[in-house]
Amino acid sequence: MKNRFILIMLFLFTMESAFGQSAYYEKYQNLAHSGDTVGLAKLIPEWEKAEGSTGDVYAAWFNYYLLTDMSDCLSLTVSKPNGESIAFQDSTGKVAGYIGGQTTFGSRGMQLGLKKLDEGIAKYPDRVDLAFGKVHLLLNQYFFKDAVKELHRVLDRSLVNKNEWKWTHDESPANDGEGQLFLRSCMQDYFTQLYEQRQDSLAMVFVDDVILHYPKSVYFLNNKAALYAQNGKTKEALDMFLKIHELDPSDDLVTLNIGLLYRGIDKKKAKSYLEKLVKSSDERVRGAATGALEELSR
Repeated sequence: MKNRFILIMLFLFTMESAFGQSAYYEKYQNLAHSGDTVGLAKLIPEWEKAEGSTGDVYAAWFNYYLLTDMSDCLSLTVSKPNGESIAFQDSTGKVAGYIGGQTTFGSRGMQLGLKKLDEGIAKYPDRVDLAFGKVHLLLNQYFFKDAVKELHRVLDRSLVNKNEWKWTHDESPANDGEGQLFLRSCMQDYFTQLYEQRQDSLAMVFVDDVILHYPKSVYFLNNKAALYAQNGKTKEALDMFLKIHELDPSDDLVTLNIGLLYRGIDKKKAKSYLEKLVKSSDERVRGAATGALEELSR
């Protein structure tokens, strides 16, 4: 139980540094790791009185409230749960569901923790660790719609602060000029979580939101095309991959997807795209393209 909680806690403090770290922060870490809620209840108010309501103090309160109201249980779900799980199959051999451990948080702990975190986010809108801590918890507890709403707020903020984010101790989580790359990486990870949880509708809402904010995001245009293809919308997927190809014609995987999708629509165009890949440096792409061309020539 404690280990699962630590994953959530450390998400807020992953990029810690010795610079600017107060004695209170160090004491807090030790108490949190040991699960000493009594010690935390005494320390955090002292910390807040001494240093004020900093972003780190808000994060500490959030983790404290979760720690005081959590429990472990087994869950039966259609989507693959977080952590270790056992899959079971139906009579056709298809995976029908999963049984796995799940850390749950009581409504009181969730309510108090999120309330404190929302206060911190309002006061320090560029402290993206607070926002991502909230998203992490919401996804972990399967509140997918609420998580996507928070991600929308982060995207809006990114256009205001030009991706100049802060993290633990108000330090930057990225090198100068790499804030957008950092954001893209995080957003891609959240898309993957939604995708793996089979939340295709919400994943599409999220993808469209990212594209609205960053219209030339090749990663998310590709995500959208993949969602279209998975749901049998071949024309929409093809149109999207063609758009990506215009932005980055050097992406062999996109070129391959275009060729494969064209096979059932226009064999001549399919060949024209696949033939570009017979000398691809990517062995997997090269092999797939060669195999597809052989099938088309039969």
